[in-house]
Amino acid sequence: MYTTTPKELQPDQRAAAFTLDSHVSVTAGPGSGKTFVLIERYLHILREVDVSVDQIVAITFTNRAANEMRTRLRNELDRLMRQSEPDERAKWLRHKRTLDGAVITTFHGFCSRLLREFPVEAEIDPQFTLLDETQSAMLIEAVVEETLTELINSGHEAITRLVVGVGRGAVANAAVRIYRAMRNQGLTLSRIEDATNQSHGDEENYARLFQRADALMNEFIKLETLTPAAEKKRVEAASRWPMARDILATIPGPSSLAEYCKTIEDLRAAARPSARGKLGELVASLDEVLWTNEKNNPFGELPRTCFDIHARDFALETIGIVRKVEVRLEEKKRSLAALDFDDLLVHVLRLFDDRPDVISRIAVRYRYFLVDEFQDTNGQQRELMHRLALSSTQNANLFIVGDRKQSIYGFRGADVDVFRAMTDEITTTGGLLQPLS
Repeated sequence: MYTTTPKELQPDQRAAAFTLDSHVSVTAGPGSGKTFVLIERYLHILREVDVSVDQIVAITFTNRAANEMRTRLRNELDRLMRQSEPDERAKWLRHKRTLDGAVITTFHGFCSRLLREFPVEAEIDPQFTLLDETQSAMLIEAVVEETLTELINSGHEAITRLVVGVGRGAVANAAVRIYRAMRNQGLTLSRIEDATNQSHGDEENYARLFQRADALMNEFIKLETLTPAAEKKRVEAASRWPMARDILATIPGPSSLAEYCKTIEDLRAAARPSARGKLGELVASLDEVLWTNEKNNPFGELPRTCFDIHARDFALETIGIVRKVEVRLEEKKRSLAALDFDDLLVHVLRLFDDRPDVISRIAVRYRYFLVDEFQDTNGQQRELMHRLALSSTQNANLFIVGDRKQSIYGFRGADVDVFRAMTDEITTTGGLLQPLS
């Protein structure tokens, strides 16, 4: 017998709650009843499908919200028991009795559950201690300080120069931020290193720009029949360029960077003609590649590429620090039989990569996934849901609900674009995109 709900569902809410034959992405703003819809979907699954509560995974973002969801479900089950016929009442009573064991939790809680269920496959201590955020932060900061001290004491030139240049605290903070961001987004240091190399200038580009600057300066030096003012600049260029050329031909080291910059500034001040008449196009090209017409920013593309290469090298050195931190941190946590919150997701995804049979075993157990506040998820959490519900080998049903305008966990690595990307993936598979008004 179909049981009515205490509050009549609107048509859009009904579509979101009662569509069980496809994945569903719900876009819901404040006051649209998204939690109400999620609860109704949970109950509708129990009503329409032969499953038990431990085959449904409901994920929200805080333990408090998970407890509130469990309480609301218990109240609804009580109501359904009161309103049902005797034969149906027994079913609702059975579901209520098992509700305390229902998987209503956070992403981290669900991952912790999986790791404790498959510790041998995940190669971790089944009795691992879970570090809270304060303990994890203190451990990371301590390891970063140990690593910096070791590098400086060993005479590591680049790291010592980096510390002297920007301060030890800034270097330590950068290493911590990179490590945390990497873990939150499920990135590897190799991927970050590749992205760093691809997003910065390189020596080949510098050599090409230098050849262009040399050709332009030689073109200027050879010009004839100039105005007296332009001729004066041409003479200065002819006098200064040979020495400047030697300095600019190669990318300077950190200790020579000041001389490199002064050479360009002095050359610009003494030899840059006015961009008028027949010199207009040539001066514009020189401005683009060598210097600019802005006193506060006199450097053209050639010196900017030089600075970018130095930035790349410093970034790679910082990544090198993070790599050492990662190794040392893993050793310490292993010796303590401890994991932090980020480890839970990392180890579960690693488990899925190493042991595909585990995913198959999980797929048999969990058939429905309901995820609230999906706008506050990160790349790793999206990947987890993809692997469990959307990959071609899985038959689980995925329901997500969120509102990009309500994202509040950016400081923890949440990315509102993950909600959009997961919604696109759901619609690509023929799923339902259902906004709530």
